[in-house]
Amino acid sequence: MPARISIGTLADFPEGRGVGVIAGGKRLAIFHLGDRFFAIDNVCTHNRMRLADGPVQGLVMTCRTHGSRFNLETGAVVKGPARKPVRTYPVYLVGENVEVEVD
Repeated sequence: MPARISIGTLADFPEGRGVGVIAGGKRLAIFHLGDRFFAIDNVCTHNRMRLADGPVQGLVMTCRTHGSRFNLETGAVVKGPARKPVRTYPVYLVGENVEVEVD
């Protein structure tokens, strides 16, 4: 059953950058873009490298190692070499607290 887990406050997630967190035993990359938050698995499906460190342009983040690009809303591969999408998770802003829903 999905559970909402507090992962920090708004101040913990600088706008325009990814931050790696562990929630419910899962390694996640959290991205704060404008008034929206996105959570994806923090592991590239191509080479198992961290995704939180990758640059973001619009709603697409890029893995620094081989350049795979993923849509932050859907997890879909926008550009390979990755072929499998990353999993996405709902994120909620409750006052100043940031929560993610994991199962």
